[in-house]
Amino acid sequence: MSNTMTAGAPARELAALVDEDETILLVVRPAPWFIVATSARALPAAAAAGGVLALASLDPSIPWDVNGSLLAFAAIMAARAVWQSADWFSRVYVLTDRRIVVRRGVLPEVSECPIAEVAGIGQPQRWIERVGRTGSLAVLCGPSRRSRRAWRLKQARSAESSLPARPRQSTPSSNARKTAAQHRVRVATELEWSVIRNPESVRQVILHAVTRYR
Repeated sequence: MSNTMTAGAPARELAALVDEDETILLVVRPAPWFIVATSARALPAAAAAGGVLALASLDPSIPWDVNGSLLAFAAIMAARAVWQSADWFSRVYVLTDRRIVVRRGVLPEVSECPIAEVAGIGQPQRWIERVGRTGSLAVLCGPSRRSRRAWRLKQARSAESSLPARPRQSTPSSNARKTAAQHRVRVATELEWSVIRNPESVRQVILHAVTRYR
């Protein structure tokens, strides 16, 4: 495993994500603003819960007051922030000469897309990311994108290479539907590079790699 840019991720951590014969071109971690941006998604649910409890406190028979409603709101937001902090700590986005790899989640899950199947890189616009001077990139990937748990990454690779091809037992009409589905390009949200610094520069690096190594 050779590397061009591995800042922000230890070599042992990257060794679990890429093969020894791959060249690492870019490693990116989400900015700390990721915790704020993703935790803010819980605001509607927390506000709704607090509002319901505040209305319930108008009934004298219910042992609850407005302070309790505010406490419930704060508890929901704090729990979400803790969860997203753990997600932020484990997230890493990797570009190699063969694949785009994303590790994400509190229980880390690894998603990947071969360079040859990258159809484009979109840039979702979110106001809260603009506040934190960050942005996201959404990878347009073909249907063969694979996703698996991080701790089974190496085992899954060896198992996939040893499994014989499964014979197809389908009707001509279902074959036609499968063939048509293979030509659809979709946004793989599992491969989104969320809340990163300088997203346009990172996008250009990825597109250059796609052009070169496709």
